[in-house]
Amino acid sequence: MKNQELVDFLRSCGVCEVCQLRYLKARGSEYKDINETLRNLDIKVNETDENGEVTPSSDDQPAKKPRLAICSTCLGLFSDEFQKELLEGILNSDFGKYDCQTIVLAISLPMILQLRQLAMWYALQRKFGPIIDSNNPPDVPIKEAVKLILHPIICEKLGKKYDADGLMISVDLRHKLEEEEVEKLVKLNKEAFPYKAAHQKRIEISRGLLEKQYQPAKVKADTFEKYFQIPSPIVEEPLELKNIELQGPLVCVAGRYRKVNREISHTPWVLNGQRVMEDSIEEIIIRNIGPHFTEKPEKIIFMSSGREDVDVRCLGKGRPFCLEIPNSIRSSLSQEQAYKMEQAVDESGKVSIVNLQVVAREELSHIKTGEEQKKKFYRALCALKEPVTVEILENLQISESFDIQQKTPIRVLHRRPLHTRPRTIYSVKARVQRGNPQALIVDIVTQAGTYIKELVHGEFGRTTPSLSSIIGQAMDIQALDVVGIDLEWPPEVDNSLSALKK
Repeated sequence: MKNQELVDFLRSCGVCEVCQLRYLKARGSEYKDINETLRNLDIKVNETDENGEVTPSSDDQPAKKPRLAICSTCLGLFSDEFQKELLEGILNSDFGKYDCQTIVLAISLPMILQLRQLAMWYALQRKFGPIIDSNNPPDVPIKEAVKLILHPIICEKLGKKYDADGLMISVDLRHKLEEEEVEKLVKLNKEAFPYKAAHQKRIEISRGLLEKQYQPAKVKADTFEKYFQIPSPIVEEPLELKNIELQGPLVCVAGRYRKVNREISHTPWVLNGQRVMEDSIEEIIIRNIGPHFTEKPEKIIFMSSGREDVDVRCLGKGRPFCLEIPNSIRSSLSQEQAYKMEQAVDESGKVSIVNLQVVAREELSHIKTGEEQKKKFYRALCALKEPVTVEILENLQISESFDIQQKTPIRVLHRRPLHTRPRTIYSVKARVQRGNPQALIVDIVTQAGTYIKELVHGEFGRTTPSLSSIIGQAMDIQALDVVGIDLEWPPEVDNSLSALKK
């Protein structure tokens, strides 16, 4: 089968030039200049005159023939008219409110298109015989062609780049013959697959069913032709652009927060339907960042590398956090905007944030990966009943790591299952608090997930060993700070005004 023979047959069936290239297995840039691609494939190119009629490319071609307006296989999907209609539909939607540099088209195609590809498959077999495989389609699939052809055109017209994670433009296409064709398909399915039809209460006619079950190797052409014409007839009306919906990208904003107040919860604290505290770290951060990215801040998901108790501060470089923002109207954050957000959070007097930046979704794995292998650094103010002795200080200078067994603390049993967890304590260093001989400042480096308060006082032997058991007397914790988290993420960025001037 020569390329010219294939194209001549396709033309006789009312197939457009773009679809002709699909059956020639064209890829990528070959769709940009159709005539050039056809010539490179040694195919005679038909030219159109000012009236839109086809001019024969040589003397042995038939006389002028009216150009077919609607392709019998794609139903106008790849026509200039549809591209123009699609572009206008996008621009007339809410497209303007999305400040995103990347887009992706998600086109929902009616099943009538798949049926027409199948009908052409049968037609090519009848025309060219066994050279046309019964298991592998002879064309570039419509969905793939949409990516090769429509995506680049629409991106160029809109001045955007393609990205699967960009602004999703969902396009719903219909055709007036769809319902009628699906009814025929239901009848065909019962005849083509009687066993399945007899043993299933209800058969869902879907695109997936067509892709998996309908090919010449499984359904005979004569059976198919009882319900559908081979090749498909010309139609008078093209595909209808039914609806366009926009879904903004999922944007991830990361940073590190410092908790400088001992009276604020990590997330909203509600007990028996009542707020216990009027604000939380999550709400303060989302309140000052969310509106820049979304009209629905309540949909934002707040994540962090661990959490601290209400009465525990988080100092040092802070704790890594991330906001997962769905359907975002913006996908970028300038240094100036980030700095203003950081300043706004700082003004709460309870939380401060640094290193604010947009990160790739894949980077969120840093928050959870190896969570229990991370090291955490704490500083605790501990109280004894008697003055600190040299022996106590010596016992609390521990440079070699040791393991403890820690039952779930009673205070968190309402939200955590009862388990005994092994945890590693990497080091302990203690010193007497200046001016108070009964108080110790203890620096502790532990495996993430260790309950520090219980490590100090032992909770009636539920944590063993504890610092209390190590020194042989009761010791309680008065105040606790997180001073370091062994996670170098997200990267450090300086959003300050001085950095912007550099």
